[in-house]
Amino acid sequence: MKAYHAKDIRNIAIVGHNSVGKTILAESIAFHTGKITRMGSIDDGTTVSDYSQNEIEKKYSIRSSLLAIENKDIKYNLIDCPGYADFIGETHSAIKVADSILITVSAASTQGTEVGTEMGFEIARHNNKPTAFFINKCDYENADYDKVISDLQTAFSSSVTEVQFPVGKGETFHGIIDIFDMKMYVMENGKPAAKDIPDNVKAKAEEIKAALVENIAGSDEELMNKYLDAGELSPEEFNTGFKKAFTDGAIFPVFCGSALKGVGVNSLMDKFDNIFLSPADLKTVIKDKDGEKEIETDESKPFSAFVFKTVAEAHVGDLTFFKIVTGKLSGGSDIKNGDNVERIGLLNVVTGKTRHETNELFAGDIGAVVKLKYTKTNDTLKDKSVSYDIKPVEIPKPLIWEAVKTKDKKDDAKIGQALLALSNEDPTFGYKIDPEMHETIIHGQGTKHLETMIEKLKERFSIEIDIAEPKIPYRETITGKAEGSYRHKKQSGGKGQFGEVHMRVRPKGRGEGYNFVDSITGGSIPARFIPAVEKGVNETMVTGVISGSLVVDLEVELFFGKFHDVDSSEMAFKIASRMCFKDLFKKANPILLEPIYIIKITVPEEYTGDIMGDISSRRGRPEGMESKSGKQLITAKVPLSELYRYATTLKTMTQGKGSFEIDFDHYEVVPYEVQQKIVEKYEASKGQEEEE
Repeated sequence: MKAYHAKDIRNIAIVGHNSVGKTILAESIAFHTGKITRMGSIDDGTTVSDYSQNEIEKKYSIRSSLLAIENKDIKYNLIDCPGYADFIGETHSAIKVADSILITVSAASTQGTEVGTEMGFEIARHNNKPTAFFINKCDYENADYDKVISDLQTAFSSSVTEVQFPVGKGETFHGIIDIFDMKMYVMENGKPAAKDIPDNVKAKAEEIKAALVENIAGSDEELMNKYLDAGELSPEEFNTGFKKAFTDGAIFPVFCGSALKGVGVNSLMDKFDNIFLSPADLKTVIKDKDGEKEIETDESKPFSAFVFKTVAEAHVGDLTFFKIVTGKLSGGSDIKNGDNVERIGLLNVVTGKTRHETNELFAGDIGAVVKLKYTKTNDTLKDKSVSYDIKPVEIPKPLIWEAVKTKDKKDDAKIGQALLALSNEDPTFGYKIDPEMHETIIHGQGTKHLETMIEKLKERFSIEIDIAEPKIPYRETITGKAEGSYRHKKQSGGKGQFGEVHMRVRPKGRGEGYNFVDSITGGSIPARFIPAVEKGVNETMVTGVISGSLVVDLEVELFFGKFHDVDSSEMAFKIASRMCFKDLFKKANPILLEPIYIIKITVPEEYTGDIMGDISSRRGRPEGMESKSGKQLITAKVPLSELYRYATTLKTMTQGKGSFEIDFDHYEVVPYEVQQKIVEKYEASKGQEEEE
């Protein structure tokens, strides 16, 4: 494949809900441009996009797939994105490097505007990317194009504008009317053919065209004046005005057809060439010492590129995908990534799993290279003279988390590196090793997301794990005072053990912490044993008394004790202080504190009642509700212990249309009946450990 310049490139992200035909649309484009010689099938696992073993087995996309396709001296870099929200990070990255977004929708949808459609649209608008729709499956029996148009306009904007409409419905569907060309396009003997618009739909086409011309003229003062003077726009003025309105987000055009049958696909590609943006039409946000600013796609400037995806390929290594923003890149170049230098080996143009070597790539293009040492997703690659970084993708916060434990102890030493490699590849997947809870936590966007990463652990690193509900980092403290003593005395032949301590405990204010007071006078405990007493208390506070949780917000005073000239030792006093502290803690009205999180839930209005009821059932406290972009934003404070797998519950309650994010807020007292259950569970687990 030859090298292309920015004006001749179209970087297009194909996004949308699952099962609407995104992958088949990409397949159809590849077929009708001659990139492939026959259409693949999802059921057979033969599509260009879904080529990984997991995708073939599951019959849905797990990661975005790049298809580099040539058509009429234009290069399409199509990025076919997964439809499930669990893999939304792939959509974020694809939209970041795309110059136009095509949201695929099913004409046979009965659910209204689906969550994948809404999420794709929101991410595209957040990134200020021109957005179009393709209503697919117009040949399906229950296809209802008019309803889908109405749903899109209701969900998003009256600026959702049909520029094509189907001829026929379901089995009678046989072509599309294109408002740009005022032609009907059909398939004859497997080839696209242009026809005159039939008389029975001519009036509808002319009505849509007139309204579209008015909308385009209304988006630009100069065009409006020409329209008012002449009563029409020339084809050149129409196309120029449409592209500007599309670029500015004043129009979201709707195309239609059947990707499987190829109807409307060639007409759509014509729009890629003439209406959709090239990299030269958009700017990229960068960050340097002076803050954020925008730069143009310019191959005359020093090289810079953004890494939007990393894929580990068997027998190859990491395959790094990047979009060049400025300059050009040749094989064998040395480039910077932070303070590191990377040597570029062979440059690749990628279509699915197929890689073709190329000598150079110019600004605006997308390519891949293997075996970079220091580079991960979201990094900036650049010439040594470049001082800025390209603004990274905004990574969604985790929605689900699980504790993991290796099935084979020998894997403990390597699981950290394996999880690091997976998180470098996919920034929406992460992990942390919790030293307090002594467990490893993985987190991601949903159950499918984590299941996929667990499968990768097994396939690529030969590590099998069990998952469990993560432990809650409760805190133990006291509300009363207590005073007492403990004598540790042991005689078993030879030197014995002796240490006696007298202590007081008293509560402190929330967040004031802990302190140890040495009030020993008269040498009742020699000074050399005082640190051992304090150490015994400190160690007990870490492991807890009633629930195995960290002890906080109290004062411990050592005021008296006894020792033996021969039998006393640091160990004896440490044991005595541990036991004394435990006894006093239990007498001082101990309570548990639990972490409370602020949760912000965004849902369609019709689900607010159910959500509020569910929050109450989780011991949550609603804090407020406000309208936001046609939905309701509910804010509440909920104990962390009640939020395990909440993403799954919310998805079920809202048909996938709800979203949420959480942040830690504070600790507060656990209700007595809940505390009793936690303490009983802890005591039972201790008994089980002793038996083992």
